[in-house]
Amino acid sequence: MTLLYTARLAGTQEEMGAQHGRLVADHALSLLEFYRTMPERAIAGGEGPVSRAIVRAAATALQTRLARERPPELLARSRAFSRAVASTAGMTGLAARRAERDSLLALATMDSMQNCVSLAARAQLGPFTQAVALRAAVPACSTVIAWGDATADGELLFARNFDFPGIGVWDAAPAFIVNAESGGQRYGFFATKGTDTAVVTVVNEAGLVIAPHTRWHRDVTFGGAMIVDLIHQIARKAETLADAIAIARATPASSSWGVAIGSARERAACVIELAGANVEVVRPTGTTLVCTNHYRSRLTEREFRGSKAWAIHSERRASRLRELVDAHLAGTGAPGSSSDRRLRAEDLARFLGDRTDAGVGRAMGATLAQAMNVHAAVVAPLACKALVGVDRAPSCEGRWAELHWSWDAPATDWQVAARDDVAAPHSAAVQHLHAAARVYEGSHDVAAARASMEQAVIAAPEDPSLRLSAVWLALEDGSRGLFGTEREAAERAVVHARLGLAHERDTYRRGQLLLWGSRAARRVDPAQSRTWLAELETLSGTDGVDELQAAARRRWRGKPHVNLLMADAY
Repeated sequence: MTLLYTARLAGTQEEMGAQHGRLVADHALSLLEFYRTMPERAIAGGEGPVSRAIVRAAATALQTRLARERPPELLARSRAFSRAVASTAGMTGLAARRAERDSLLALATMDSMQNCVSLAARAQLGPFTQAVALRAAVPACSTVIAWGDATADGELLFARNFDFPGIGVWDAAPAFIVNAESGGQRYGFFATKGTDTAVVTVVNEAGLVIAPHTRWHRDVTFGGAMIVDLIHQIARKAETLADAIAIARATPASSSWGVAIGSARERAACVIELAGANVEVVRPTGTTLVCTNHYRSRLTEREFRGSKAWAIHSERRASRLRELVDAHLAGTGAPGSSSDRRLRAEDLARFLGDRTDAGVGRAMGATLAQAMNVHAAVVAPLACKALVGVDRAPSCEGRWAELHWSWDAPATDWQVAARDDVAAPHSAAVQHLHAAARVYEGSHDVAAARASMEQAVIAAPEDPSLRLSAVWLALEDGSRGLFGTEREAAERAVVHARLGLAHERDTYRRGQLLLWGSRAARRVDPAQSRTWLAELETLSGTDGVDELQAAARRRWRGKPHVNLLMADAY
């Protein structure tokens, strides 16, 4: 198996699209199928065919609207890519035309999903909005940028985690693609083999590194630019931060994003915050910058948060990244870290794999290392070097690759070497968590996800985050009768809640265990349910506990809708 797939394309955008399609046709078709059903899986996972059909229709309408406003040269590239894939795969006639249509719509998947949630919030559709938000929210990407006196050589380093419900697809074949556009600026993008999207982590020869992060905001629009095209345009045309900001202002986005950009030549960085036509710029006060998934400008006024867990998930990761950076620069980092207080690429890579949330190590929660981390990279743009996570999700753990590329030379002349000294291998618990997340998000196989989560608990019995997820999956599985009776599932959920509470010290997470444990115990041990509800009412001092207490006072029936990425359920 190739450690890291690499390629260098050259010519017009249309010519490069065709070249890329011919090279990666074998992977492109499986990715197309994944994206074709992603909106309905994310928003209506576990629901019946009617709900899934409604979501599919809404997403398709939004995607079609966005696809009509694409820049002509980028639309030509996408068409050439999809046609080359179909031709190489031997597809003709109706099958080829359908693949081309679906490929064009897939590029607007994230914009359409985020806009479905935000438009529901703007319409104030009550519990429906929260349910949609909790299912569709994928807010776990994390970035830290450092330069100047913060780095060992003074040059800019850009570290980025991409967390996305594409386990088994996105992490299957990591790739780096350089584009040498005729008469234009050269740029490269990190992705997975089979997708022609300069959008996840992008670097250009002017020394800019660009990475968008999901946000949720009420001021999205039906039209405007897709994030794929906006980042593509910045990569092609911008040489400075000012250029990038100008392009963002001249190209109103459809959806809500925070675009982290580092400029190696300027030794500076910023985050461009987007919400439809709104554009704000957040700048650092020193020589480091952290970006996750919450707004930091005036756009916070109309930011949409489906639950407090969403805010915790984003804000704690940002705080933890700052804590790791500050501790390293102060010389008080973890044992075994570099004696030089300045940051190296390896230091930032290890930060991306950190598993501390609220002072406790855990497999899930508001950790930087997410189960669905399908891409991790640390880029040194001026040196044309990068460390890239190439292991299965979470890709920030396990094996990495060290890449040295050239803007001029063919990919066969680049250097790619395995690195097993960057991050620790996956623990047994994380391997089982990987399996649970993959089947739950990929096919909503609740019984299989629950079985894998039970194995994760066995591997790490004192980890309360795994116990909490096991509670949710037991309740959802029990409501369907897929893995034992409803009573047996509730009894097992109570066991997980009790053992989770024995180890959980974080107030908010403890509140989640009390809420869902009481709901499980209500069916099999009413006295225990009342005890846990009473304890939940006494919790205070942590923002968000009141939300859990209010939920406990409402009547609850049915099954939980779980978001394993965000560590929340509704």
